[in-house]
Amino acid sequence: MKLYTSDSSNRLATNIARISKRIKMNVLTKFGPPGLDTLVVIGDGTPDDIVFSIIAFHSEADKIVGIVKPEIRGFGVIDLIPRYLEGNIRKILVLLDQDDYILSEFYEKLQKRLQKVATSELEINDEDCEKRLRVYNGKYGGKEFELILVINGLDEIRTDQHTIEDHLLKAAEILSIDVGNFENSKKAWQAIPERQLKIFKELKTKGKLVGTIFQQQVKGCEYLKAKSVY
Repeated sequence: MKLYTSDSSNRLATNIARISKRIKMNVLTKFGPPGLDTLVVIGDGTPDDIVFSIIAFHSEADKIVGIVKPEIRGFGVIDLIPRYLEGNIRKILVLLDQDDYILSEFYEKLQKRLQKVATSELEINDEDCEKRLRVYNGKYGGKEFELILVINGLDEIRTDQHTIEDHLLKAAEILSIDVGNFENSKKAWQAIPERQLKIFKELKTKGKLVGTIFQQQVKGCEYLKAKSVY
């Protein structure tokens, strides 16, 4: 899977280009396909963008998808869906950190945001529901869309806030890279800057490890390459 960002000078493109150079990973493309209909929305900054670029690198999908990292963070990115649907985009993958919400509260809050955006009743694909993954079908104006929601976090990581760093610290554990004791996974990741590149390099070369640690994110990518129901 290749990633396309409409502005090669923005921070998202710069972050992915920089890590791609450092770990020798070809995942960015300068040219979006005509009628680009699929978009990835990074809802919580960095290293979420770097992690997704590595996951996309390992995806076998022969597909180019757009990727954005708006200045708005968290649930606020849901309010931007109408803007993203102005063109040909009909399938959107949103990645959000769970933070300190319990999952039932997270889904309730997200559902309320989505209902304000959708102009028809939202359908949840029950057969596609997992603990931290849901697929919604909705309509905005006359345009039908599919929203794939991926929630970053791992129950097995004991932290006061579940974020993408949960997965990175799990990778460190499997790779026998010491991160010490911690109460917050984000702060623990920030405390090991000299070991971060080693972990990214290992993730780039070990596709099976990526599939084990980032299960909901990888599954989200699979929905991106699946044929739309519309």
